[in-house]
Amino acid sequence: MAVSIQKRLRPPVLIDLSLVALTLILVSFSLVMVYSTTGVVSQEKFHDALYYVKRQMFAAFAGVVLMFICAHLNVDFLKRISPYFFFVSFTLVLLTLLPGIGESAGGARRWIRLPFIRFQPSELIKVTFVLFLAGFLSRHEQNLHKFTEGIMKPFAMMGMIGVLLLKQPDFGSTAVIALVTLAMCAAAGARIRHLIFCVIALGICVVVLVKISPYRMQRIVTFLSPWNDASGKGYQLIQSLIAVGSGQWTGVGLGESQQKLFFLPAAHTDFIFAVIGEELGFVGCTALLCMFLLFLCRGLFLAGKLTSNTFAFSLAVGLTMLIVVPALLNTGVVTGLLPTKGMVLPLVGYGGSSLVASLISIGILLSLARSQQKGLI
Repeated sequence: MAVSIQKRLRPPVLIDLSLVALTLILVSFSLVMVYSTTGVVSQEKFHDALYYVKRQMFAAFAGVVLMFICAHLNVDFLKRISPYFFFVSFTLVLLTLLPGIGESAGGARRWIRLPFIRFQPSELIKVTFVLFLAGFLSRHEQNLHKFTEGIMKPFAMMGMIGVLLLKQPDFGSTAVIALVTLAMCAAAGARIRHLIFCVIALGICVVVLVKISPYRMQRIVTFLSPWNDASGKGYQLIQSLIAVGSGQWTGVGLGESQQKLFFLPAAHTDFIFAVIGEELGFVGCTALLCMFLLFLCRGLFLAGKLTSNTFAFSLAVGLTMLIVVPALLNTGVVTGLLPTKGMVLPLVGYGGSSLVASLISIGILLSLARSQQKGLI
């Protein structure tokens, strides 16, 4: 009897423990794989085997702190400040294009360097745009069945961001924002025929962008026939496929990858999944994809509890897709199912901006779960 009373009086755990556990497992796995992928290379380049790992650990620590801060933010507060956050991040993306402020690397101008840190605003704008779009959809839900007054406006805003990102150029982030926008509009109740029209319009835009850009056309040609230029444009994809194929069922062993030893470019960032495939094999890759599938299920399960609140519901869907969509695109690129594009594997690949932005997204998801548990939404 006393035990039963104690259970009833015990305060509820106002946090989604399964989501936190899944996130911390993925971040811990990231640190292990970043070290495995970069240990030899960073020792050779910087005389410090932990060079990349220490930076990833710093980003992970900052991201986890921000995640728990965001988990305690009020949902109404997030809705009110979303336009301001979006304006700030949009301005930062714009600044990357200005000489003397934006920093170039690998042929792209995506970074801003401050005295003690370099960050990528395009990662931040994904989160703030999802917040802003959720607020827009909740304020205009009575017009979402209309094309001009409803769904056209979100896609116009998405197009405005896309133009800026393509100037960097960052086609991968543009694709992610477009797909997330489609998912959020569908979740908020937009008509199917309007969404189909938008998909067709986006497809036409992609074709035009490929046609007018020689380097994008070259990527498509390389994607279709990488062996025609095995030592040139097709080199990265071929090395990635060799890495994935070498792992077979159980992999060659953690830390034993050969492709990471100066063969596979961007092994610790965009192509870390290839190293995972080589070292941990089909079993390791499947386990990782299952964790992202669990994340998808958990995020959509949470969204299902929030259907009475359009802002919270569409926000939960958008933030979930903001993690899952890049993961699917990245693994598609690495395994040769999609054309090569620069995109970090969320929560796993090396990249401080991506990791912090992903953890902020999860923190906001935790805030939605906490508010739902408290009966606030």
